[in-house]
Amino acid sequence: MLDRGRGSVNTSAERNEPSTNREYYRDELNFAEFPLASVSTSLPKGQKTLEFTDEIFDKARNERVTRKLTITASDKYGLPTAMDDEVILGLIQLTGKAEFSERKVHFTRYELLKLLDWTDDTRNYNRLEQSLNRWLGVTLYYDKSWWSKEEQSWVNEGFHILDHVQILDRERQRRGAKKGENTGKSSFVWNEVVFNSFQSGYLKQIDFEFYKGLESAVSKRMYRFLDKRFYHRQRLEFDLRPFACEHIGLSKNYHNGELKRVLSPAIAELETQGFLKKLGAEERFVRRAKGEWTAVFVREGKQATRSIESDSELVKALTERGVSRGSARMLVAGTEEGKIREKIALFDWLSDRKDARVQKSPAGFLYRSITEDFALPDDYRAATARKPTKKVQQLVPLQSQTPDAKSNAIAVSDRPAIDGFWNALSEDEQRRIETELVATAAPFLRDQYLEGQEERGLLFQTVRQAMIEGYVRKCLNAPSKAA
Repeated sequence: MLDRGRGSVNTSAERNEPSTNREYYRDELNFAEFPLASVSTSLPKGQKTLEFTDEIFDKARNERVTRKLTITASDKYGLPTAMDDEVILGLIQLTGKAEFSERKVHFTRYELLKLLDWTDDTRNYNRLEQSLNRWLGVTLYYDKSWWSKEEQSWVNEGFHILDHVQILDRERQRRGAKKGENTGKSSFVWNEVVFNSFQSGYLKQIDFEFYKGLESAVSKRMYRFLDKRFYHRQRLEFDLRPFACEHIGLSKNYHNGELKRVLSPAIAELETQGFLKKLGAEERFVRRAKGEWTAVFVREGKQATRSIESDSELVKALTERGVSRGSARMLVAGTEEGKIREKIALFDWLSDRKDARVQKSPAGFLYRSITEDFALPDDYRAATARKPTKKVQQLVPLQSQTPDAKSNAIAVSDRPAIDGFWNALSEDEQRRIETELVATAAPFLRDQYLEGQEERGLLFQTVRQAMIEGYVRKCLNAPSKAA
């Protein structure tokens, strides 16, 4: 997740920008077919090339052809990562606002940051500029892998995606804003090959809000590829290795078990969000022969997308404190409500006191405090022992509490007892109990725990915490809310 700080650095000239209408959301189909970037946030030092290869039957040639995409990078800026891939998709949306009429597109940095749901802080402005410079230095070599709508066949092409980028500093923005509509704006110029593909209509609709709401880079990449392929049919089957390594971009050093393990959380996210139909493990990954597996995907009827206006009170509370909308939705969907309210109250208490624990990265602290379930510090417990904090009262007005909300408020008051009980155990005893809880858990919970144990992501933390809380509540003779 990007660091969403609160410091605003945009100029007044950049603020008054219209939002991009959903009807303009598009994806270029060649860019959806093969990855343009690594799905990792970082790459091995010195790596300057990515290669993706597959084999298909080309109807135009009436034969099987091997398609290959090679991506090379400049020495200074390196290869693109998942964040850079998002930037290119954002540039496509800016171009769509102008109906793909000109190769040169004028924009403001604030406009692009707003479109991407990145906050306008200094760090993200720098990241955006670095990303645009990186794309200038990236060269793509398509070997029978760039679809030419005009020729109706896979062709060879080599090009930079962007031919030119101009980022105006504040002084040039102020001077230019007085002269005309576009003179105070930054700009980028698409490569002619890419722009010709736009104008030929080799585009598809994409739910960009849904895309941005996905938490995992693997989920986002999988969504773009599968959404393109679902155009022809509702059920898709792929050889596991070509799908995972050549179209999603996972490491080719992974063995089949690792590929399935890394894909599973992303698949679970797309299932939860209503894009993919839920399938059992034996239906999702089918063994054909020794070392050969098929990955199966079935499109769900309707995506569970929501606008921020219909989001819950908790999603709004988190986004108001700097957490991205997608991350906020994931937290609310996968975390006990009482825990989120507890950590929001802690965050507000620390922020009001300008505590050093939240000053460096406020949104990052809040996010981690929920996913890692930070223990409440002693000074906070002492200050709030007698009565709820003002912020908690604002978040949970007594007169509007539903029975569920009241239950979750009770869960907040249980937190010190739960934490105290668990923390009083030795590490050996905690490990022993956790092992037993996993062994006796429901199959679904056990599978999610074991699959996520190495990466220890949000889903793993949620499942682990639910099992531990259920155990402790039983020991304390409290009503269990765990699954």
